[in-house]
Formats: sequence, C-alpha cells, structure tokens
Amino acid sequence: MGQSSGTTQGTTTQQLTPEQQNLVNLAMPGYQAFGTAGAPPVPTGNQAVAPFNAAQTQGQGQVLGAAAPGGPMSNLINTAGGETGNLASGSLLDVGNNPVVQNAVNATIAPIQRNLQQQTLPQLSSASTVGAGGPSANAGGSREGIAEGLASQGATLAEQQAAANVVAPAYSSGLSGTLQALGLAPQMAGTYALPGATTSAVGDVQQQQAQNVLNANNSAAMMQYMWPLIQAQALTQGAEGLPGGTVQSSGQTTQQAAPWQIAAGLGAAAGSLMGGGGGAGGGAGGLTGLLNYLSPQKPA
Repeated sequence: MGQSSGTTQGTTTQQLTPEQQNLVNLAMPGYQAFGTAGAPPVPTGNQAVAPFNAAQTQGQGQVLGAAAPGGPMSNLINTAGGETGNLASGSLLDVGNNPVVQNAVNATIAPIQRNLQQQTLPQLSSASTVGAGGPSANAGGSREGIAEGLASQGATLAEQQAAANVVAPAYSSGLSGTLQALGLAPQMAGTYALPGATTSAVGDVQQQQAQNVLNANNSAAMMQYMWPLIQAQALTQGAEGLPGGTVQSSGQTTQQAAPWQIAAGLGAAAGSLMGGGGGAGGGAGGLTGLLNYLSPQKPA
C-alpha cells in the first residue's frame, strides 16, 4: 500500500537589538548611494601619467645635439674611429707617420742643427780669412770645403745617434698614449652629454613629483566614490559586533494521505450515512475523521 507523505517549511528570523537596528538604519543610505552611483571616471592620458616637462625636453635636446652629426660627441668618436683604423692598417705603427715620434726626434736634433749652422760653419769660414788685409789663399778653397763637409757629416751622425736614442722610447710612449686615448674616447665623448643629462635628471625629479600629485588626486577621487560603501560596511560590521539580538524559527508541516486511506475514509463515511440507528451521528463522525485526514496537520 502507498504511504502518506508530508513537507515541512521553516522560517528563521533574526531580531536585532535597538542599537543594532540603529546602526543598520545608518548603513542603508550608504549602500543605496553606492548601488545607484555610476562607474567612476577612469584617469587616462596626462591625468594618469605625468608628461615630459620643459627641463626633460631641454636636456634631451642637448644630448641629441651633442650626438648629432657634426656635434662634439660625433666628431670625437669619428676621430677615434679613424685612429683605430690607422692602427689596424699599420700606418700609425710606421715611425715616419707617427707625429709623436717625429716631434721627439725634431726636438732632439734641433740643437745639433743650430750648433752647425750658427757656430761650426761660421767659425770655419772665419778661420779661412787671414788678417785684415783680405782673404787668404785658402778662403773658399778646397780645405774650407773639406772642413765644412766634415762638420756637416759629424752633425749628421750626431743627429742619427740622437734620433736612435729617442725613437724607441718615444715610439713606445706615443703608441701607449694613443691606445690610452682611444680607450678613453667613449668616456670623453660621454662628457659632452653631461650638461643635457644633468638638465634632464632635474626634469625627472620634477616629473616624479608631478606623478605623485596625480596619483594622490586619483586616489582621493576613488576614495570619494567608494566612501559610501566603506562607511556602510563599517556600520554593518559594527552592528554584527554588538552583543544581543535573538533568532526565532517557525515551521509548518503539510501531510498528504495515501490513496487507500482516502478511499477507506470515504467508504466509512458513506456507510455511516446510509446505515440505520444513529446513522446520522455515525456518518457525521466518519466524515469528520476524513476531513481531519485531508486537512494540513500543524505542529503542537
């Protein structure tokens, strides 16, 4: 046989204390204001990122000008590149093409040349003249020429010896200096960018400060937009933290009779109504029992 069935519905109600209810009442306008407000404006462009300022633009222009073709940075690098090419080709390694070595040699032999031209040769020419009465028989002769030739030859040998003593250390020193200068070329070229870099660095500090102001303003605008919700949440949390309040539960059960129980009830009621001797009372009692079965049963 089928069984009877039923369903139960329950309701839980939380009763707030007056203090809790007061805080909730204060929070509701904030929730409503936040719920009805539109989306906040999103900062973009110069309102989100601080643009370049005048100092940055000026500094960048100075650096670019120094590095442009014809600028001091460009010229220095080009010169260093040319010297590097000479080293690679071997032309700078030639003593005759090395200006440092040549300058050292010229400085060394210059006194020898002066002594020959200003002292030795004039003395030889003077010695060939005898007395005040006029030139001797040897003046301008072969003996004078031989003496001058020997003097010139001696000067040449002295120059060669002096040059030999100078060339090796001068060449080594010049080559070392050239290589050192080439190694310092990038750093030296970078010095031409220092004015522009300094100006731009000052601009960077100014731009950062402008960015800080933008960030603060945007944060303040967002806080103003979020404040109703933040305040409402704080009030709600405060209400939850207060002691007191009650929770009430109520329920209702609906009972559904099985088909055989309904049929039995109907049969009993009909039999009572149609039977004799107190049939009316019995019929009424059977009908009442059927209605009780069909009606919802509530909990005591």
